Amino acid sequence: MMEPGGAPVREAERPRVLVLCPSRWDKVALGERFDRRYTLLYDGEELVESPTLWAGLRFDVFRWVDQMADTWGGEGLAGVVGTGDYPGCMLASLVGERLGLPVSPARTVVRFSHKYYSRLIQRQLVPEATPDFAPFNPFARVPKDWRYPRFIKPVKGTMSIRAQLVHDPRELRQAVRFSLVERVRKHLLLRPFQHLLCRYTDGEVPAWHFIGEEPLEGVQVTVDGFVEGGRGVVMGIVDSVMYPGTISFQRFEMPSHLPSGVQERMRRVAVKLMEGSGFNHACFNIEMFYDAGRDRVSVIEVNPRMSYQFSDLYERVSGMNTYEAQLALAVGQPVPWKEGGGRDGAAASFVLRRFSDARVERVPSAEELERVQQHFPGTVVQVLCAPGERLSHHDQDVGSYRYGIINMGAPNQEELFARYAEVERMLPFGFI
Repeated sequence: MMEPGGAPVREAERPRVLVLCPSRWDKVALGERFDRRYTLLYDGEELVESPTLWAGLRFDVFRWVDQMADTWGGEGLAGVVGTGDYPGCMLASLVGERLGLPVSPARTVVRFSHKYYSRLIQRQLVPEATPDFAPFNPFARVPKDWRYPRFIKPVKGTMSIRAQLVHDPRELRQAVRFSLVERVRKHLLLRPFQHLLCRYTDGEVPAWHFIGEEPLEGVQVTVDGFVEGGRGVVMGIVDSVMYPGTISFQRFEMPSHLPSGVQERMRRVAVKLMEGSGFNHACFNIEMFYDAGRDRVSVIEVNPRMSYQFSDLYERVSGMNTYEAQLALAVGQPVPWKEGGGRDGAAASFVLRRFSDARVERVPSAEELERVQQHFPGTVVQVLCAPGERLSHHDQDVGSYRYGIINMGAPNQEELFARYAEVERMLPFGFI
């Protein structure tokens, strides 16, 4: 994508890529690295910034796709991408199919985006890595012969919201207790997804249902990769480390500390699953457990999109930013992927959390953020709150509240933790 001598590609020769429903992370990461190699075009921000538009009774997901195809069909697009879980990656597949661009089949992306239909795919292709599971309606009585304990979660959810282990019917009822306002909001937010389910599945398990599963345990990781021309490639494995005694993520660290033989088994499961499903032309990430006591690898869930939060971690350790892989796939060009070659021996995405709600009194200033950059160049800091807000005003998982993310690297793990501790001291947050 560079001319001889390393000069940027001339604008007229840059592939034009439409980025649908971009997040703030997307715009910063893409703008800093790729806007001289691609002509990046953005649309659908309003669906991310104002979810009420997506949830409106007048919003028609298929009419929106038609409008996007009409708007962009004559603009010489080479590709379309969406890195967001809901609705970005699904809408990118729908629009890409309409425009004849290299995207993963919408049917596959929609099914992987629904935890029950995703489990059906997993059970067919990798049964040895698929736990026992069953869907249920949270607004109806669960059968009396339901077995406990069960790990329950919405079939369409994010950030582990409403996901938890239940040990008996009382805990189950408490876990799925919704107020009338919450019920209405849930149905409205998931209404467009329900319309997609009616087209691409049998529609028997609606978007607002839950799934109950055999509890899994062990070391949790994320397996990141892509499928190019029907061939699956695993880029790497990231350890998912929880705050002790919780299911809230403390950090995501690479390279993984799992034994090489276990990592190879995970790679084989990921490739077999993604190749067999028909997924193609896109990045994926699969959350997995390794239970050493049972020597078992299990799939937690499949995300049919790239891990944008880990994009710079891969660049630090492996030498290539995963946005680069996704953009190449989107325009039908070979992915120049090879492991190793990064400048750092260790990298992590640290999640700043509280375990009680609070009002935000202050966040780091622009000057304080700049001092972090001067001291540790390349560190990524995402502030997830603003003064005056309550942390609970943002989507949060069960029992904890995120307020920031820090991505950074170092020559080794010991130095990584030392640098992180220093950066955390340099970023004063205040809560009351």
